[in-house]
Amino acid sequence: MTEDMIPDFAVKGHEEAEKMFLDAYNSNRLHHGWLITGPRGIGKAAVAHKMARFLLHNPPGDAAAPGLFGETLEKTPLLSLDTDEESAVNKIINAGGHSDLVVVERQLNDKGKLRAEIVVDDVRNLQNFFAKTSFDGGWRIAIIDSADEMNRAAANALLKILEEPPKNVLLILLAHAPGKLLPTITSRCRKLKLGPLPLNIVGEILARHYPDLSEDEINGYGILSDGSPGYAMKLAEHEGLELYIQILEILSTLPILDVPKAHKLADSLSAKKVETKYILFGELLTSFINRLIRHVAARNNGDISPVKAVLSGELDLMEQLGQRITLDQWAGLWEKIILKMGRVNLDRKQVILNILTLISQRLH
Repeated sequence: MTEDMIPDFAVKGHEEAEKMFLDAYNSNRLHHGWLITGPRGIGKAAVAHKMARFLLHNPPGDAAAPGLFGETLEKTPLLSLDTDEESAVNKIINAGGHSDLVVVERQLNDKGKLRAEIVVDDVRNLQNFFAKTSFDGGWRIAIIDSADEMNRAAANALLKILEEPPKNVLLILLAHAPGKLLPTITSRCRKLKLGPLPLNIVGEILARHYPDLSEDEINGYGILSDGSPGYAMKLAEHEGLELYIQILEILSTLPILDVPKAHKLADSLSAKKVETKYILFGELLTSFINRLIRHVAARNNGDISPVKAVLSGELDLMEQLGQRITLDQWAGLWEKIILKMGRVNLDRKQVILNILTLISQRLH
């Protein structure tokens, strides 16, 4: 399961986007290109697959059909994108064998490693897919996950399809960073912007997939995910809450760094097999700083803090640390940490120790 992938039958919280698509379908104004945007893990792929399943259950037809006595009958509007999980169409899709649905994503290179981009050959294969006739005269649908990972040549090839789309074709583009897309691509798509989900919906999704989590753990992961169910599941899978507690324990000793504890944490994250947890370290640390800045800024203005506590005493720690240096200096630390974590060729243990030492020195 990818970070952005929530099972399509369990999509919640994006009803407004679903309604926009359904209204376009019911009014016979279904655009051939749709661009779904939003942060990673928000459920873009889930919404895209739900749209695709809906259309594959509802082949294109005339807006009106003849009645029993030859009169013209209006098409009955459909009320939901939901489809029967046990339908024959869904069983074929679940088995990965539906000939009218294709997903374009980064592929492995000649060395067996995942490419950094979607390349032009991937999109040319899509052109061949659209050139064929649908299995049953229905829709032919392509999901590009994600479109902002296309290189320039691939983007130009996609643009040609968008400019002259075949009949009964639907292109669904997902984008975490839509600003990277060619303006000529975005201008040819209808846009569905997905926002963060409410904490209770993230909690419901998390509880369904991780039933052994306690209520406090579900709440903690929900807050740390910032409204992203996919990211909440990633945190739960890799015990992110335990890692966050370790980070806070070290931060609580500052400005005097607990060197043995710092080395213990760095050692646990330096092995190649725990690369995801190493990445989570940087994400959780910068998330704490981001939340610290928002919390302290609100308190300094006499406002109610927008930050929910993950753990008892966490907000107190933010206030203590926030008084040692200015919020601008914390923002500078945030930028430096992101820069250091992005240097992939450096020794991981040393990167973590350097980051913790840097924070300690700034707070003195």
